[in-house]
Amino acid sequence: MAKRTCIFFISLLLLGSPAVLSQDTVTVPLHVRAGFDLSGPVMKLTGRDLTSYGVLASADINSSLAVTAGIRYSSFSASEVIYDFRSRGLSFTAGTDYNFIKANVSQGKYYAGIGLRYGLSFYSEEASMIRYTNEWGAGESSIPAGRHTGHFLEITPGVRTELFRGVTIGWNLYMRLLISAGAGKDLKPVWMPGYGAGTSGMTTGAEYYISFSIPYKKIKVYVKPKTRQSDEDEEGETEGEGREQTSTGNVSGTSRFPGRL
Repeated sequence: MAKRTCIFFISLLLLGSPAVLSQDTVTVPLHVRAGFDLSGPVMKLTGRDLTSYGVLASADINSSLAVTAGIRYSSFSASEVIYDFRSRGLSFTAGTDYNFIKANVSQGKYYAGIGLRYGLSFYSEEASMIRYTNEWGAGESSIPAGRHTGHFLEITPGVRTELFRGVTIGWNLYMRLLISAGAGKDLKPVWMPGYGAGTSGMTTGAEYYISFSIPYKKIKVYVKPKTRQSDEDEEGETEGEGREQTSTGNVSGTSRFPGRL
């Protein structure tokens, strides 16, 4: 996997390749993809508080733009000194991804871009125990189970490369902006499925996807050719400059010795 990823980054250097830029049009396949997030199971192995499984699908509209949609199941439980909390639910995201790599380099295989998505979280939460202290003393309370709907925006820069035909791997960094937790101003969830810590207005993280892709269409994309002077033109200009210098030298010689033929 590491070798394929390195090949992807090296391929970015081909943006300036004369052999590629000399073409007027390139044929690019458009794909539909479906992938599974491997970071969720890995996090489950490292900690017991969070369980998260997500899938993501996309379809290319053209060589630069793709529509995406994802679904994720999450459950979270935590037992702290001052509370016992649990939440679980499904989240959905939908949006677009934009590929900054030109079509003659990406060839439908490589991606380095950014996505913008809108997210919905349908979840339940409960706090079976909440300890508190105030001026009247200490006590315990609880919040019964309730269902809520949260809203958020997601910005996802990332990269993707083809591992082998039909299989791609990629990383997405994400920044999620909370619009509403749906639980009221004073009852923000410790963890909102699909978003993260509901007490924070922004959460960040990373996801690692392995995807299966199927080409469904081929399109031709115009590529602006790079203008280069041919060797003959360069030689012609060089000879012309030489003749001009010789002619200038003759004129100077005539003006310097006017009495000679």
